[in-house]
Amino acid sequence: MTLLLVNPPCLRRGRQGSFFTDQKRNLAPSQYYSMPMEHLGIMSIAAFARSRDVEIACVNGMVSGHASVEETWQAMVEAARRHGTPTLVGFSNIDTLHEVVWLAERSRRHWEGVPVVLGNTMATLNHERILRTHDCIDYVVVGDGEHAFVQLGEAIACGGGAEQAPSLAWRDGQGAVHANPPHMVDIDALPPPARDELPVVLAEGFAGAVYTTRGCPYRCTFCGTGAVSGLLGRDSYRVRAVDNVVDEIEYLVRDFEIEFISITDDLFVSKHPSMLDRAARFGDEILRRGLDIRFMFDARLDSIDDLDLYTHLHRAGLRRVFIGLETGSYDQLLAYRKRLLRPGEDATTRIAALQDRGIEIIPGTIMFHPTVQPDELRATARLLRAIDYKTPRKFMDRITAYPGTPLHSDYAARGLLTSEWPVGSWQFADPEAQRVYDEVVHRIDNDPEIIFDEAETFFLDRVGEWEAVIAARSGAPDRAAREVSV
Repeated sequence: MTLLLVNPPCLRRGRQGSFFTDQKRNLAPSQYYSMPMEHLGIMSIAAFARSRDVEIACVNGMVSGHASVEETWQAMVEAARRHGTPTLVGFSNIDTLHEVVWLAERSRRHWEGVPVVLGNTMATLNHERILRTHDCIDYVVVGDGEHAFVQLGEAIACGGGAEQAPSLAWRDGQGAVHANPPHMVDIDALPPPARDELPVVLAEGFAGAVYTTRGCPYRCTFCGTGAVSGLLGRDSYRVRAVDNVVDEIEYLVRDFEIEFISITDDLFVSKHPSMLDRAARFGDEILRRGLDIRFMFDARLDSIDDLDLYTHLHRAGLRRVFIGLETGSYDQLLAYRKRLLRPGEDATTRIAALQDRGIEIIPGTIMFHPTVQPDELRATARLLRAIDYKTPRKFMDRITAYPGTPLHSDYAARGLLTSEWPVGSWQFADPEAQRVYDEVVHRIDNDPEIIFDEAETFFLDRVGEWEAVIAARSGAPDRAAREVSV
């Protein structure tokens, strides 16, 4: 029995070359060296399969630098040549459903009778729709993939099917969709992820990665991880033991000579006392073992109260923190269900406290959304300027409406979506917002040498033009006229 796991390349319109090439085009080495590129989900399934003496082959179109699905297909055929015709073919997907369907249909024609299974966040949230609309997909993993995928392969090899595997949805002979109850895997009981992809990732200049939690306790409207946790229930958010995590990091430092680790959790530090204590114990253990490692993780803005904790983590090797700031608008934060700040509180105060301790901030921002207004764009731009994160492409950021998230449902109900599947495409409520967005993208995307200050000036000039249009509509003086009169 051989299992085949595939992550297709992401072929977004306008992308030039492979995923790695695209990232390097958008970012400088000083920025992307901390980006994780391993697919730890697939690698965790691979490690679990091997722990059960199940042969498994993995093809990752992104890590392999594929610029087309045809390249990925040829890699799949080569994997089958080396390992044997697969018993089961699995695909991972977040926003690559078109690529998955192309490869799944090819697989079904080439390996007649071999079932196809789809997993990951988008599949979990939309398993019924996927099975009803895509005949080339036989099963969907709902939640954790390790036990579901491997046990399904074992059942098929013995002449069985989905009824014998947990966390699976499937379509019966009459087209009706069924689903087994999700099984929450004990993530401390799993073997560490396989590291098949790591040498290539490191050679390309990106970071090694570990995960220490699964799921998220928060429910931000745009986030698929939070939506999956909501679907699967309270027990879906799990944390690994600190010793277990540091054992894995020590192995990566020893065997791969890794100098930087990216912790890929959707949230490593929140304001909850148990998470703050866990972060402190993590720093303790890194220091106790004398590991020479630098690392980054994701934290919520409202967790930055105990500055002694971050000083301690900096001693242990913390150098970067990703924080989902999203927007400079307090009202819009509430609309996203992100209660990060109190009314009137300035996010930059907390950011500056970390920067003073030698910790660099990587901000997550959402510049454009369907109902954005000029004041919010200015406020978010001020936020970028204040934290000194000078990446021009930040002015192009726009929110993605993933099916299955509250945001997608809200946009659909308000008639803002022009296409809702497989990823929601939305339109601006004000045509002037579309003009600003289009001009900003055209200016920044077509000039690889543009610097932040130039991009910022162009962006704010376009926003000022939009404000002038709004003022003309209402008969009020625009911002420039008001400043002159003052």
